[in-house]
Amino acid sequence: MRGLWDNEQPLSPALLRSALALLGVFLAITAIVMLIISVASVANSNYAAAAMQLAAGIALPFGIWLGLRILADMLIVTHRSHDRMQALEEVLSARAVPAPVFQPNSTQAGPAGDDGPAYPADE
Repeated sequence: MRGLWDNEQPLSPALLRSALALLGVFLAITAIVMLIISVASVANSNYAAAAMQLAAGIALPFGIWLGLRILADMLIVTHRSHDRMQALEEVLSARAVPAPVFQPNSTQAGPAGDDGPAYPADE
């Protein structure tokens, strides 16, 4: 999986799940506030409004969280299957991956593999 703003930065499934957990906390806070509002409506003898607020306070945040959880799982599965398909394509097409050329007496060293992309300002 790739990051949203930087395509070279991988996005791990654990990061996606932790973001979903953080969103779940905010949705739980929203549900608690709605339940408190429904208790206040019962105290004011607005039973119909309290019933709607109770139902909305439970169903809406849970529905949003569940929908986003399903979408996140689908995204993870899609990216994993895409990576596996790329690996299978490389194996089945018998394309040889070129080995890196090492020149020990070279006067100018190239960038390391983990330095990221080379931008024109870096050169």
